[in-house]
Amino acid sequence: MLERLARRLTSAAPIALAAAIGLAPIAQADPKDGGTLTTFTSGYRTLNPAVQSGAATGAPGSQIFAGLVTVGKDYVVQPYLADAWQVSDDQLTVTFDLVGGAKFHDGQPITGEDVKFSLETVRANHPFGSAMFGNVESIEVPAPDKVVLHLAKPVPGLLYSLQPLLMPILPKHVYGDGQDMKTHPRNMENVVGSGPFKVEENNPAERLVLVKNQDFFLKGKPHLDKIVYPMVKDPLTRVLMLEKGEIDYAPFAGIRPNDASRLEKAKGAHVTTDGYEAIGYVHYLELNLRNEPFSKREVREALAHAIDTGFLAKVIFGGRTVPGTGPLHTGNPFYSADVPTYEPDMDKAAAMLDAAGYPVGADGSRFSFVLDVPSWAPAAHVPMAEYIQAQLAKLKINVELRKAPDFGTWVKRVSSWDYEATMNGSFNYPDPTIGVHRHFDCDNIKNVIWSNTQGYCNPEVDTLLGAAAVETDMAKRKALYADIQRKVQEDLVFIYMPQDYSATVYSDGVANLPDSPFGALSPFYDVYLDK
Repeated sequence: MLERLARRLTSAAPIALAAAIGLAPIAQADPKDGGTLTTFTSGYRTLNPAVQSGAATGAPGSQIFAGLVTVGKDYVVQPYLADAWQVSDDQLTVTFDLVGGAKFHDGQPITGEDVKFSLETVRANHPFGSAMFGNVESIEVPAPDKVVLHLAKPVPGLLYSLQPLLMPILPKHVYGDGQDMKTHPRNMENVVGSGPFKVEENNPAERLVLVKNQDFFLKGKPHLDKIVYPMVKDPLTRVLMLEKGEIDYAPFAGIRPNDASRLEKAKGAHVTTDGYEAIGYVHYLELNLRNEPFSKREVREALAHAIDTGFLAKVIFGGRTVPGTGPLHTGNPFYSADVPTYEPDMDKAAAMLDAAGYPVGADGSRFSFVLDVPSWAPAAHVPMAEYIQAQLAKLKINVELRKAPDFGTWVKRVSSWDYEATMNGSFNYPDPTIGVHRHFDCDNIKNVIWSNTQGYCNPEVDTLLGAAAVETDMAKRKALYADIQRKVQEDLVFIYMPQDYSATVYSDGVANLPDSPFGALSPFYDVYLDK
């Protein structure tokens, strides 16, 4: 399906991917209005997806802000704030027509100037804004309801980047005051959005409450009165609350496979792995490549041979997932298995460390380092970190685990490059320009979390990334990404762990959940409670 969509995006004729605006993702009769959907948050620093990637911000952010488009079933791009668009024959000009009468939460009209401002903001501030929009040469606003993007080169993945998760439509009259977007006070206080829900209460330590936008531009929507996000950091507490019916909907729940088995048997609870297809959540051990010992590739390979990811997939994830083989998730349409692999071999790892200049010293140790463990996804990161600590101890490498007390502490350490190694994970998204390029592009070595924080730069890979970003022939594009995967695995930029076991738990009565491959990161204007 994605290949068919790619062919449509790259055809010579102008295109307008057709879908009725506001179509319910699953056919349901007579959605009911009213009610409160209770979900959860495990912590967030901002509600503005223009400056922060990830589910913590993206899930509520996609309700607070609208986008030009949404992505529906089978990756079909659907109208949202843009009710139509046209692509020039040379694919270098894309013209969007905005819906009439759309307003921000403060009553001000949404115009093309806001769209232009939003794209420029994302390009300058988002962890992979330059990868998504680096080829947008200029933005023209010939009328308040029209926006024209002029591209330096064709951008096959452009439309995927224009959903609220990745390019929320921000009010220029609020954010265009010259303040730093990443720390702008309106990212958290008196937030003015463009989406189906408005911020009623924002207490990051306790809960976030969103209420229905009564003046939403899709008439008759949303159906819910409220979405409530209580702060629930502990995965076990979430499991207990789900069993008791205290949480209606829990995406990115971070539940262990045995918890999933337990909840599958709970009355009124449902467990699904749907809604993660476009996300492609990969785990990895990130090493700061700027200094020894990790600047030496031989050391990184030795560590790769010491870590048995197949064992981790079976023990930590209960065999519900598979080992990662590189930067692309096995479900990604550009995935290639033709990459170097590093089989578990402790003797080989020891020999490689000796040859790299790190023999066992008089103190009985080769070297020591601190491994940072994030506060998020503890069900995966903590046991993986403890396993790595135990395995490397067998090689006489001392690993100190430093568990972050909260999300912000970990972000500050990694984004300021003040770390030696960290457990980490990120989303692929369906087009690699959105979620993969950010980690390997030399120009994306930034003090921004989930960018190229490890400090990797290879001009050969940069050239391949640039070519793949604009290649419109699907077969050639796949070949370029196969080369990229092969090369970064040769360089061992990251040591990939098992892919995530991503599951959503929801209760009876929650209806019309998005059937988008982006799942919980999609707008909830069609969701209702049938109870």
